[in-house]
Amino acid sequence: MSKEMNRRTFLGQVARTATAGAVVGSMDVFGKDDPSAAEPAAEWRNKQPGMTYVRLGRTGFMSSRLVFGAGGLYSRDGAERRLLEIAIERGVNYIDTGRAYANSEAAISGIAKRHRDRIWLVSKAGHIGWPDMRIKPGDDAEAARLFSDQLDESLRQLQVDTIDCYMVQGVEHDWVVTMDALYEAFLKARDAGKVRYFGLATHTNVGTVCNLAADSKRYDVVMLSVNPNSLADLAPSIKKMRQAGIGVISMKTSGPIRSDAKVYDKAYDQTFAGVNLTPYQRAYAYMLARGGIDAFNSHMPNIKILEENLAVPSLKLSRADLGRIEEQVLADSRGACRHCGACDRACPEQVGVAGLLRCHAYLHAYGDRELALTQYAATGPGAAEACANCGACQAACPESINLSAVIASLRAELA
Repeated sequence: MSKEMNRRTFLGQVARTATAGAVVGSMDVFGKDDPSAAEPAAEWRNKQPGMTYVRLGRTGFMSSRLVFGAGGLYSRDGAERRLLEIAIERGVNYIDTGRAYANSEAAISGIAKRHRDRIWLVSKAGHIGWPDMRIKPGDDAEAARLFSDQLDESLRQLQVDTIDCYMVQGVEHDWVVTMDALYEAFLKARDAGKVRYFGLATHTNVGTVCNLAADSKRYDVVMLSVNPNSLADLAPSIKKMRQAGIGVISMKTSGPIRSDAKVYDKAYDQTFAGVNLTPYQRAYAYMLARGGIDAFNSHMPNIKILEENLAVPSLKLSRADLGRIEEQVLADSRGACRHCGACDRACPEQVGVAGLLRCHAYLHAYGDRELALTQYAATGPGAAEACANCGACQAACPESINLSAVIASLRAELA
């Protein structure tokens, strides 16, 4: 049986366990949190009628199922930052930023202070993973220092006393996930009242990182790159995290959107729950209903994307709707990156191919040249220029993505 049929078989099995006629926001497919763990009281912030909410693992926080990715709001004018205000007004209560996103924390600080009691504020420490790893195995004390120093700087930039969840950004190595010194740095900061919960974000080697996070029983929230094309591979890891009480947030959820005439000729114009969904909305709705995730994080650089995303969590899709969407979603995401890290491991020049592929997505999927440039620079000087165009990355890629062409286009467009 082909890999495509294996994925279809798996997703079909998941579909048969879904609840018919449910709101997208009421997903409960991959199992509940560990029932033996004491469940904290629900913590509500900014509950609005147009949004749906879900308990974020053992934190007890009732998170909006849409996360506002504020990484691109750093050197924009007030009109651009107004997007975040609109999202909060419409019920979004989970805001994601990070030290590696240039001036993002400072740019949103006024909004964060003004709405502090309405939002769940998450930031991230860089350089322990993405964008430019500054540690190696054995550098435990340096990793702890990087985490602590960046947490203090995040508090200063955001102008708040406490961050709800502080994550390690871009984790891809097992020894980082299990590092005692990092967890001890978090515990010290938590005891000092600087942060409440511990998390990580992972773009590469995702399955291994998520499994270790669940086994460690240290992480409260994990944000992972997953899309319909990679769901079959990552579903066991997602289930394991949920059963360990971890809140699960997806990013890079839609993957590339392609047009498959064989599918679209017979189904593209159909509406679902009375709405003609865009390909991106279909992917997000499908992952919320059947992907085992609590919420999806999206970069929203304009009002059109914001409005599209705001409409997704409250969609009422029946089992029949989701079944009809499935074929389209799989066609849309066919060939999408699985975030396995094979390209990085195969590169003889250690280019960091996966990070450059994300830059390409910011530039072409979101149309955000400024963010693409910032992340391109953050991957390290000369990263793309070091590519020898040997094709090793493409040969290792399970989706045969033409990564050499991606890197070449970035050199031409962003250099």
